[in-house]
Amino acid sequence: MSVLKFIARSALAATFINGGIGEFRNAEHMAPAVDGAKEKLPASVRSLADSADSASLVKLDGAVMTAAGAALALGIKPRCAAAVLAAQMIPVTIVGHPFWEAEPEARQGQQIHFFKNLSLAGGLLCIALGGAGKKNQ
Repeated sequence: MSVLKFIARSALAATFINGGIGEFRNAEHMAPAVDGAKEKLPASVRSLADSADSASLVKLDGAVMTAAGAALALGIKPRCAAAVLAAQMIPVTIVGHPFWEAEPEARQGQQIHFFKNLSLAGGLLCIALGGAGKKNQ
């Protein structure tokens, strides 16, 4: 593994390790957002989602983010770790940054975070799929 790849993966992973620890520590504070998202689910899925405590779901998400972020940084199955993090970004981004529902004064901030997360997911997908392109480019 090259030093540059290690630095790049570690830089990308840092936001997930930090965010995962934050979610785990502040699960009770973040649970209401999950409760709100559960209400928007179709009834057939909502019953399954309601069977899990929202704070526990936030803690689980935080643990997954932290573990997958650490694996990515350390080069332990980095493609798998990146795929897990990219998949995890979908619900986190939709629940955490619904700019389309935000009040006008908060819309721009939510939109910035939404597209930042989209960019992170794109970088993760590049790793998960084996890189950004041909080695000769």
